[in-house]
Amino acid sequence: MTDPRMEDHAVGVELQLTELVEKRERALVQGRTDRAEALTAEIEVLQTELAATAERIAGEHFEVPEIEREEM
Repeated sequence: MTDPRMEDHAVGVELQLTELVEKRERALVQGRTDRAEALTAEIEVLQTELAATAERIAGEHFEVPEIEREEM
């Protein structure tokens, strides 16, 4: 079991990446190479963040809590 906040963070970063990739594609189609290059730099930062988050998720495991039974 992993920390759901880390998984939420990863999803958020993925959404940001998707948006930036779409913006970069539009910039390239419009011939705005300077904007596309700036977006590429932002994309690289987010890809690094996503990789680090994925590594933390992969290495982070919590024990499943045990529920004690009440004796009747």
